[in-house]
Amino acid sequence: MSDNKEFLSEKSSSVKNILIIGATGYIGGALCRQFSHTQDFAVLALVRPSSNIEAIKPFCKEIIRSQEVEISNNDVAEAIRKHDITTVINVAWHMPPEPTKEAQFAKDRIALEAALHGARAVSPDIHVITTSGNFSLITTAGGRITEIPPPKGYRWPEYLVCFDLLSGVNVLKDALVEEYISNGGNASIVYPSSVYGCAPTRGSFWDFAIQQFITGKPYQGYQPFPPDFMTAWIHVEDLADCYIAAARKGSKGGHYLAAPENLSISQISTLFAKAAQVEFLAPVFENKDKVIFDDSHTREILQLQWKYKVADEVKVWVKRIKELGTYFLE
Repeated sequence: MSDNKEFLSEKSSSVKNILIIGATGYIGGALCRQFSHTQDFAVLALVRPSSNIEAIKPFCKEIIRSQEVEISNNDVAEAIRKHDITTVINVAWHMPPEPTKEAQFAKDRIALEAALHGARAVSPDIHVITTSGNFSLITTAGGRITEIPPPKGYRWPEYLVCFDLLSGVNVLKDALVEEYISNGGNASIVYPSSVYGCAPTRGSFWDFAIQQFITGKPYQGYQPFPPDFMTAWIHVEDLADCYIAAARKGSKGGHYLAAPENLSISQISTLFAKAAQVEFLAPVFENKDKVIFDDSHTREILQLQWKYKVADEVKVWVKRIKELGTYFLE
């Protein structure tokens, strides 16, 4: 465990303790850093016994190691009771990815169910914030995408077939959360769009996905995305601010979309290539499904203003990828 005296001296007695599961990951590391800068929250991280905690230690009031190989309901419940936790955030995702969504779901649901059921075992008032993905919201109808979950039985557009694993897993995990909420549980879902930028720990999925699109070659077993792949983008620190706002709001059944900038894979890769000073002729992009992400409702109810823009941050992003050793463009 880590006992950070700096937090004890700087934070007042009114500070709420927040428990983060998945704190050593890309988004989790950014959450630890951003929450530590607030005046009303202190960070406690619940990690696996094998997790490397060095990068997040400066931001955590305490780091709790799971008693088991995987995080359990008892780990979460014990942490809540011992440290008077008011909010649990789960951003854990099993890495490396499994070959099928069913196998991935079997791994991912462990931490998710531990967060939900561990909180419920202590008090129905404990707020659990879970993480999904914006691709889970897109249907064949396309058009304006908000934080409203799609109806059961919906189909994805053809260009999203390549993303079946992650989207399919998120849909399955969302169903667990919706069932928890319908049974009286206090939970919310955050839908991050494609996340970029610098975090204290490892890099983003998009660090290599953008580069493989520019080269047009498979990388680490993945095929490049199709040119008409439409998404939205959010800086990892803006996303962390969304979680902070959701924690402050504490609304049962909240659904929040964090999607500031609508850019296709072709458009984002053009910006990336320019920042990396490599030649790249982007395919012509046609938004055939007329997909537009609209997070105005989330911004209104959480009183959020996004600080970052891709065009301003892409050079720093490329520099960070080089520092991580994940840069492979010629």
